[in-house]
Amino acid sequence: MIGGTPGWLPLYGGFLITGVVTVLLGPLLPDLALEWRLPVEELRALFVVQFLASATGSLLSSYRLGLSLRLGYLLIAAGLVSLSLAPWPLALVPMAAVGLGLGLAIPATNLRVAHSQPQRRGAALSSLNMVWGAGAVACPLLFAVRPPGMSSDAVLLVIAAASGLTLLALRAAPAGGAVTVQAASAARGRQGGVLPGLVVIAAIMFLYVGIENSVGGWLVSLADQFRAERSATSLWIGSGFWAALLVSRAVAPLLLRRMSEPVLYGAGVLLAGGGLFGLLLSGSQAGLAVAAVATGAGLAPLFPLTISFLADLTATTRSRNTGWVFALAGAGGAVLPWLTGRIAGGADGLAAGFVAPIGGLVLLALLFGLLRRFSTPVQTQTA
Repeated sequence: MIGGTPGWLPLYGGFLITGVVTVLLGPLLPDLALEWRLPVEELRALFVVQFLASATGSLLSSYRLGLSLRLGYLLIAAGLVSLSLAPWPLALVPMAAVGLGLGLAIPATNLRVAHSQPQRRGAALSSLNMVWGAGAVACPLLFAVRPPGMSSDAVLLVIAAASGLTLLALRAAPAGGAVTVQAASAARGRQGGVLPGLVVIAAIMFLYVGIENSVGGWLVSLADQFRAERSATSLWIGSGFWAALLVSRAVAPLLLRRMSEPVLYGAGVLLAGGGLFGLLLSGSQAGLAVAAVATGAGLAPLFPLTISFLADLTATTRSRNTGWVFALAGAGGAVLPWLTGRIAGGADGLAAGFVAPIGGLVLLALLFGLLRRFSTPVQTQTA
């Protein structure tokens, strides 16, 4: 439980919904393209709007966590209802509301869980983010197993209703552990030494979120290109990517008993790189499925390990010093998916766009090497 109160249930239930909504555009885009009679690549602006709005929400989320949580789920519910009704390009407005809601709810939930259980922070955050992964896995399945004749708009309304129920549960639940920032002033003298590491972490998170959302956002559309008609197989391939990410995150703590964090990080980068090249070069849905699983499994440990370094660097600065880092992560979720679609739009086939996440992964690996130069001294100072 969180802070010894029953308030943990809506937090975890809500985080499941944020996992569904974060990856929603992946399985939804082909349906929207058919409804609006547009090439799927032209809808890349939806990614930009969602994740730029998410970045804005992240900047604001750490100041009043309770308000951020409630407002976040309200915006998600209202945005999804409006999205089910809006034509293109007016649909960009509700997509921005959804992104803003995610930007408020996701960091606020992480911070509330982290600060309410300081003695078991890693375990609590691991459990929380596995719930998010379960939502990401479930999202394509919601579209794949919907009854015949059920439209994507009906799926959006179901998710909106779940978000509304989360809002009501949060209002009824105890507030949980409050977040304080007493140590922030004491840390200001060290901020000059912490800032370079935070800048590198922000860049890594920008690239990671961009890579993850490029793959998750375009994978279903890429799989559709191997068949003349829409196939549920494409949705299962999209779900397989998120399932591999979820399972790999569950296994990572066991692997860390036998290898160091840098070794696991490097192995994840290599596996993800091989998977991304597979997405670029695959000539069949079967090959695409294998590459998607490899990519998800490789990416899985990178984000938790990066957050671990962030926690080390900001052990005393608490939440008000990290909002801009989460905001840059959200910006990455806007830029790289847009760039992937942009490159694909000027080439033969969507696969060519995956050059963008491949380049992002190379930069991420280089930045991780640089980050290790900042982490050790800071850990020594705060021991």
